[in-house]
Amino acid sequence: MFLYTANEINELEKSISTERLSTYLKATNGDKKKAVELYLWNSKTSAAFYFPLQSLEITFRNALHTALSAYYRNASWYDFAPLDAGGLKLVSKAKTEVQKMHGAVNPPHVVAELSFGFWLSLLNKQYHQNLWIPVLGKSFPHAKRKRSEIHHELDHLRLFRNRIAHHESIFKRHLAKDYSKIIEIVGWINQDKSRWVDHHSEVIALLVQKPSQKYKGKWNGIK
Repeated sequence: MFLYTANEINELEKSISTERLSTYLKATNGDKKKAVELYLWNSKTSAAFYFPLQSLEITFRNALHTALSAYYRNASWYDFAPLDAGGLKLVSKAKTEVQKMHGAVNPPHVVAELSFGFWLSLLNKQYHQNLWIPVLGKSFPHAKRKRSEIHHELDHLRLFRNRIAHHESIFKRHLAKDYSKIIEIVGWINQDKSRWVDHHSEVIALLVQKPSQKYKGKWNGIK
């Protein structure tokens, strides 16, 4: 157990910043030691979510890439698909970045460079007839869901991913539900991958190690 002195807590507050720590102070009724402990737990839990969220994003984009490559019979399907102006702009930007980093544009690097938001946009309503029905719906063989439902669930997790990427607090969320949803959606695409991610993830172990103090407001770890 790490033993905190008053000086150490003050130094940690300077390092974290008073503004950022204020979220945790509100949750712990102004107790700085408890706030620092909660901040630490939040940081460790955020890090643990990286693996399942990364697995979700990679599984999702690779499933769409594989389906679209087969449909257009070309790994550079993004040059032939009926993308809107926003999608074309993102593809152009990705190609530019790949050219800078690798000296040549190739599908594997372009696919990796395209954002979660781009892949999610392919599930928008505007692509329902020309992409979802003939191609992308088949990317979710184990999902008995409508396109709009899959889009909604993935967008919820995209925002969660972005919150973690920007080092924001997540302790007020229903984290067990977030984790279950990640595992479920990976399973919609690939059930073996879902079981693999769940087996190797450390999220549940951290959720059950949540600080024992009762914080003001909701605490949505595992009870």
